[in-house]
Amino acid sequence: MTNKILRFRGRLFDGEKVLENAEILVDSETGKFAAVEESKNKSELVNEKKPIVENITFLPGLIDAHIHFMGTGTYSVQDWSLTSDVILTINSINDAKKILMGGFTTVRTLGDKVSADMSKAERKGLILSPRIISAHYSLAETGGDDDLKQLNSELPIDCARQVAYSYFCDGPWECRKAVRLNLRKGAEVTKIYSSSSFAGGGKVKDELTVEEISAISDESHRVGLKVASHAYGESAILNSIEGNVDTIEHGLGLTDDAAEKMVKKKMFYVPTLAAYVSLIGEDPYKDQWIKRHLEKEVKLAFDNGIKIVTGTDYVGSVKEPHGQNYKELVYLSEIIGAENSLQAATSNAADALGLNDRGRIKKNYVADLIAVKGNPLENIELLNPDNVLFVMKEGKIVKNLL
Repeated sequence: MTNKILRFRGRLFDGEKVLENAEILVDSETGKFAAVEESKNKSELVNEKKPIVENITFLPGLIDAHIHFMGTGTYSVQDWSLTSDVILTINSINDAKKILMGGFTTVRTLGDKVSADMSKAERKGLILSPRIISAHYSLAETGGDDDLKQLNSELPIDCARQVAYSYFCDGPWECRKAVRLNLRKGAEVTKIYSSSSFAGGGKVKDELTVEEISAISDESHRVGLKVASHAYGESAILNSIEGNVDTIEHGLGLTDDAAEKMVKKKMFYVPTLAAYVSLIGEDPYKDQWIKRHLEKEVKLAFDNGIKIVTGTDYVGSVKEPHGQNYKELVYLSEIIGAENSLQAATSNAADALGLNDRGRIKKNYVADLIAVKGNPLENIELLNPDNVLFVMKEGKIVKNLL
């Protein structure tokens, strides 16, 4: 019995380069690309049951390398910590579907209560969702980010630990144990806080020592997990680099010195612009960090040759809902151009996550494929969910409006 081959023709961005006319073959039984070739035919989608649609651009399924399934609709550490896991899960499953229908076939979650189990459910086919690379709980120092004592200084530590979506760890051996606890739950990446953030209020400061970060990285790398470091400020970034993490998340405060060191260690940069654009004007202290990040730091990283990766840091809030994750590419394209932004959301993101069979439209790669009307290389806004007409995940069509 021969495998069923699906055939597509159109403009193609394969994760690295553009082909104006390409033919894509998908083996629907293996869920992989069977062949990708240049075509002499005009751009069109070939579909036996529907009319030919012209001016279609095919791309690999997009990747958001930094999200959270917080499931509350709010931007509140208290809500994220105290809301029932059942409610969080129900809302997050709905969010996951919106992300997938928007063309994102893979996401990496970096700290929440429910995504590790959602990842297991997705792999069993129980929910309609992107592939979820889950960190499960993030790793933070006692009293640091995600510790509710920031909102109530009288809260006993045992209560804070019980409701947090982070493991609090102090000293190298506690940090190693926290990695093992996450691994036991099924984590596929490790997320750490090398600094505080804006979420808990107050001023930015370093968190976790180089010794602690190094222990986390060593323990994670022993079992093949990448380490993603939340880092605000040059010293937190430098501590993360010295501690051998794999990706710098947010990276506010990036300097030329830090950028050069990142290049030498082949580290990736996930600037999460979508998390900051709406914050401008809220507070002068935040503004000085954010404006420099948007106006200088991403270009600095790009000019130094650091590979940039898309990540929204969306939590599923009403203000910044899941499903609108394409906006990170819009903001990024204003700095590094549309083609580089598409690469950040496909091949660069796959490389950063250690996914050596995704992020590219290439023979024997997993058939994550999307199609949009028009050319997003000329207008990146064409990636908006309403214009994503076709989504295939692992060789299975999950959206078809053609």
